Amino acid sequence: MTPWTVPPTRLHRWGRFRARYVTGLTLVVLGVLATNFTSTYSLFFLAIGPPLQVLGWLTLPGALWRRLTVLVPALFSSILLLGGADFNGVFAVFLACWLLVRHRPWLSYLALIPSIGMSFLLKDTLNDYDQNWVGYLVGFLTTAAAAWLAWWLAGWSAGRRPRSSRAAGVKFGGSPADLNRI
Repeated sequence: MTPWTVPPTRLHRWGRFRARYVTGLTLVVLGVLATNFTSTYSLFFLAIGPPLQVLGWLTLPGALWRRLTVLVPALFSSILLLGGADFNGVFAVFLACWLLVRHRPWLSYLALIPSIGMSFLLKDTLNDYDQNWVGYLVGFLTTAAAAWLAWWLAGWSAGRRPRSSRAAGVKFGGSPADLNRI
């Protein structure tokens, strides 16, 4: 039994899927990190972070309207993280943006629950400015784990659908060349 992978929904106009995926994800993470390194003494990170994040979201493979839809919430969320661990709930916004761009089914949005729950736990636990890095680390790890959970939920829901509702002739994990046969 092979693991479920995202079926290729269409051919991309430029670049390969994996290269765009890795490059886009790296730019988004670096953009959020650069924005969070901003302080009174390092304002240039605020000039670097948001453009990196915009490039990352636009590079990711997916429908253009989905990538454009997440730009404002993601940028606003990364700037809100400057407020400290009290705003760790915005990691759920990042995850929701990720799920939207990645075309995940509605069932996979249940993966937002751990990220939201983490934000409530950390808000009561972390009270000092020196503890913000712990909040950011826990928020990042929870969001990454929740993204994997969403991937699993998407595969589980795809496996439970009747065979007739799946794309005719395209197996999960197939190549883009399989789409030409439909």
